Amino acid sequence: MRRKVLWVFLTLLTVMAVILTSCKTETTTTGETEVVKGVVTKQAETPAPEAVKPADTTRTEKPQYGGVVIRALAADILSFDEGVALSHPSVVTLHLTNEELLQFDWTKGPGGTNEADFILGGINDMRLKTGSLADSWQIPERGKIVFHIREGVYWHNKPPTSGRKLTVDDVVFSINRMCTESTSYIKMSYPNLAKTAVITGDETTRMVTIECPVSEWGNSIAMFPDFCTIMPRDAIEKFGNLNDWRNSIGTGPFMLTDFVSNGSATLIRNPNYWETNPIGPGKGDKLPYIDGVKILIIADISTRMAAMRTAKIDWVSGTDFYYDDVKEFLDNPNIKSVMYTSDSSYVIGMRTDMADSPFSKKEVRQALTLATDFNKIKNEFYDGKAVILNWPITYKKEYADAYVPMEKLPANVQELFSYNVAKAKGLLTAAGYPTLKTSIICYNTPTQVDFLSFIQNMWSQVGVTLTIDAKDYATWVSRTRTRNYGASELLYASTSGAWQRMINFNGPGQYNPSYINDPIVAEAATKVLEYIGIDEGKIAQMYVDLMPYVLEQCWVISKPSPYLYTVWWSWIKNWNGELFTGYYNTSYVKYIWTDQALKKQMTGR
Repeated sequence: MRRKVLWVFLTLLTVMAVILTSCKTETTTTGETEVVKGVVTKQAETPAPEAVKPADTTRTEKPQYGGVVIRALAADILSFDEGVALSHPSVVTLHLTNEELLQFDWTKGPGGTNEADFILGGINDMRLKTGSLADSWQIPERGKIVFHIREGVYWHNKPPTSGRKLTVDDVVFSINRMCTESTSYIKMSYPNLAKTAVITGDETTRMVTIECPVSEWGNSIAMFPDFCTIMPRDAIEKFGNLNDWRNSIGTGPFMLTDFVSNGSATLIRNPNYWETNPIGPGKGDKLPYIDGVKILIIADISTRMAAMRTAKIDWVSGTDFYYDDVKEFLDNPNIKSVMYTSDSSYVIGMRTDMADSPFSKKEVRQALTLATDFNKIKNEFYDGKAVILNWPITYKKEYADAYVPMEKLPANVQELFSYNVAKAKGLLTAAGYPTLKTSIICYNTPTQVDFLSFIQNMWSQVGVTLTIDAKDYATWVSRTRTRNYGASELLYASTSGAWQRMINFNGPGQYNPSYINDPIVAEAATKVLEYIGIDEGKIAQMYVDLMPYVLEQCWVISKPSPYLYTVWWSWIKNWNGELFTGYYNTSYVKYIWTDQALKKQMTGR
C-alpha cells in the first residue's frame, strides 16, 4: 500500500514540475563528515582509481531495435538554431537532429579501446575524432583544413528539403552563416575568426576547405570541425532561420516532432540515417536503435530524482547531481553509475593587469591562496568527494598526459595549497597590505553566496575584509562575459574545459577573468599553434612543463570541483555514461539500445 501511495505522490510531483523551469548554474551539497582542522603542509591528490565506477564494458549482447528513452532537463530548451543561440546548452535537440563535420570516435570509448570516457564536453583532441558529415580530412598546413564530404547523407524528409542529398553548398553556407549571423556564438565570441576565415567548396570533388590566419588557427580547429552545426541552405533561405521547432530539419539520427515549452520535446527515429554501429556485436547495424527520445523539462531536482526512482525516466545526469543526490541509487544492483568531475571550474578572478590593483602583486595573490582552506571547502561542502587541483585543467582520462597531480608539483607550489595563516599575513604585510578591503561580484544564489561566505571568514583571519557583491543572474553573466570589474574588486566566474588553447590563462576571452597577460605564457600559447590539430601529445607535454610556473603565480583561486554522477537503469544498453559524442555534442543516444524485456520485468511497463 505504501508503495502505491508513494507512486501516486511522486507522479503528481513530476507533473507539477514539468510546468516549471529553472536555470541552475551551480549547486552544492553539505556533507556530514567532520571538517578537517588545522594547517595542511602537503597534499597528495593523485586521481583515485575509484573516481569512475566502472560499468559493464563488455557489450557482448546483440543490440535490439525499438523502445523510447526518456530523459529529463532542468531548464527549458531555448532554441533550435545555433545561429540565434548563445551557447550549446540552449540547443539540446539540435544535437539529435543535426550534425557537424567530425565527431568523437565511439570505438575509442569504454566499449572499445577505452582511450577515452567521453563524459566531458570540452574534449577537443583530434586524436579522438572521426568523420561525421565529413568522412575524412587533412591538415596540409597550419591555418588550413580540408574536409571530404560524405556521400549517401540525406536531409530529413520534410519540405523544403524533402529528403534531398546533403551538398557541399549546404556545408559552406552553414559555416559562413555562423561567421556572419550577428547572434551566432562564433560571430559573437570569436569575431576575428569570423571576419578572417575563408570557406570554399567544390561539389565535384566533394571537398570543403577552411583557411584562416595562423593566429586564429586554434580557434578555427575548435569551432569549425566539431562544433559548427550544418543546416540546409534552402530551409534557412525560406524560413530565415530554423528557430521555430516546427522547421527543424537536419541529417541527424532523430527528427523533432513535438515541443511544449517548459514541458517536453519528442523526437522519432530518422529511418534514412546514414551511420552504422562501428563496434561490438552490433557492428554494421543501422543506427539509431531506439524508436525515439522523450525529453521532459523537470526543474526541481528532487522531482527529477523521484522520476528516476519510479523509472519514469531512464537516467539522470548533469552538473547538479552530487553524491548526496544519488547515493540511494549507488548500491542498487539494477542501476549503474559513473562518477566524474567537470572539465570547467569556478574561480575567483583578480585584476592582475592594473598597476594600482593590489592583486597585480604576486605576494598578495599567494597570500590569499594560503589563506584559503581548500581542505575545509572540500570536506564541508562536498563530504570529501571533490578535487582541489582543478585549474587550469582538471584530471580526466583524456587529459592524463597534460595533468600534473599535486604530489608531482614542486614543494613550493604544493605549499601554496596548504592553509597557512601566519605565512599569508607575512606576505600581505611585506607587499604593503597588512589590511586589505575588497569586494567580489557573484550571482545572487545561495550556492555562490554560501561558498563565498566561507572565503570571507577564512580571509578575515589574515586581515582581509571581503564584501560579497551579489548581483542578479543577467547582470552577473554580463559582468563575467565582459570581465567588467575594477582594480580593487574580485570576480567569481567559470572557466573553460578547452585546455589546448590555454584560454583560461591567456588572451582576451571571458575564460581569462584575471586578465592574465604573461610573456612566458604568451610565448607558450603561440608555440601551441604549431601543434593544435597536428600533435596533441606535444601540447600536453608543454602543459606539463608550464604548470609549475602557472600555479605558482596564483592568478586565480579555484573552488574545488565536486564529483558529479550519472545513474541509469540497467535496461539501457551499450552505454557507460558517455555524455558527449563530440565537442559539446550530446548525440550519444544514437548508440544506445534498450532491453525492453528487462524493463518490463523490472517495472511491469
